[in-house]
Amino acid sequence: MSAPGVDGADPPASSPWQRMARIGVPSPGSLLNSGAALLASVAVIALLFLALGADPFTAFNAIYTGAFGNDFIFGQTVMITALLTLTGLAAAIPFSASLWNVGGEGQLYFGAFASTAVALTVSPSLSPWLLASLCLLAGGLGGALWGFIPGILRALWDVNEVIVSLMLTFIAILISDYAITVLWPQGASRGTEDIPVAAQLPTIWSGTPVTAGVLVAVVAVIVAWVVMARTRLGFEIRASGLSPGAAKMNGVRVPRAMASSFALGGLFGGLAGAVAILGINHSLISGFSSNYGFLGVAVALVARLKPLWMIPSALIFATFQVGSSGLQVQTGISPTIGQSIGAIFIILLLGFHVIRMRYTEQAG
Repeated sequence: MSAPGVDGADPPASSPWQRMARIGVPSPGSLLNSGAALLASVAVIALLFLALGADPFTAFNAIYTGAFGNDFIFGQTVMITALLTLTGLAAAIPFSASLWNVGGEGQLYFGAFASTAVALTVSPSLSPWLLASLCLLAGGLGGALWGFIPGILRALWDVNEVIVSLMLTFIAILISDYAITVLWPQGASRGTEDIPVAAQLPTIWSGTPVTAGVLVAVVAVIVAWVVMARTRLGFEIRASGLSPGAAKMNGVRVPRAMASSFALGGLFGGLAGAVAILGINHSLISGFSSNYGFLGVAVALVARLKPLWMIPSALIFATFQVGSSGLQVQTGISPTIGQSIGAIFIILLLGFHVIRMRYTEQAG
């Protein structure tokens, strides 16, 4: 069975850009293609606004002010960027092994459930940093477990990871709803009890919603880069994705690399759920995710699976996600158009060959 990978169009081995490409610096040709795709996206989106009866300049200004209009709004954009950075990593690492992780949403939900469970059952008398750290750890491990399931099934029995990870998403959402309605209900509210203050991530920018969850995302990016670029595990994951047969002949344990890539990706997805609970909502709320796990796939593709480019890629989608809320007020257009804008950007990136999909034959 073949599995998809992403061709980042990195320069050949003889190019002086090779070493820079390894740390995520794109080639000049790739930058030109990216710029062309961005300009084409602006043109297509402007035509879309015109078709919907809105002035494009007013619409673009609404998106900008909706995402960066003041410190508080900018803080919301920063926090959504943190979540999308983590779900982008959740998708990118399995993709590097030529495996599709479309279950980032489920890993996010199960991580949120696990962190909520620890926050509401462990004594709140613990020191804030200790309790918050335990909740983050629980969220990460919960996500890793949820990711490991499709990874190990794919590695040992060639079970389709797309189907398994997607079905696990629905199960994770049901588990979260059970926690909301049965385990820790909060009256008529569609959420659990509020987590203790000691479990909440501290605010790091006064007057804004920016919490230490941003630092979690930054550390996650650094850890992902170190693992993928500087460790044997990262080499095995990348080698398995490029050529499973050759990797196996050179001593790489391909099944272990497959399972590990999903578990590591799931860990970052689970951390996204934990940050959403501990650093944004302060309780497990029904439908708290605006498809952040699924958007992580787009974030990973735009970043071309490079951990160090995950934050700017996430910022693009966070701008659409948060900024589109201002569209309805200023133009009368539904804020859901923000997700359509992201989809248009992805399609044009594919059209300009900034993102190119390749297929490798998986060894049995």
